[in-house]
Amino acid sequence: MDFHPRLRRFVEELPSKQRRKAFVFGTSGLPEPRFRRYTRRLARLLGRKGFEVAGTFSCRGFDTWLPFRLVGGIGKNRPGTVDLEAARRFAEGLGG
Repeated sequence: MDFHPRLRRFVEELPSKQRRKAFVFGTSGLPEPRFRRYTRRLARLLGRKGFEVAGTFSCRGFDTWLPFRLVGGIGKNRPGTVDLEAARRFAEGLGG
């Protein structure tokens, strides 16, 4: 229910300066909960580093984190066709 620590560390270690646009894109075995918006947290961190965050997108994905590994994982065949179409619409909405 968060981005990989190496990705967060990479963003944290970027020097703060004026930058261009960025977006946050992720997958998760479970839906992003309202009480823990990890895409929003990464977007805020990028904003503090000088990026203009154009948007965030997340969808379900195959997940083998424990305890899901014990049952062969969850979200098999995800992201799927519907997810990819939603991602395409998101990307198109980012503009040029």
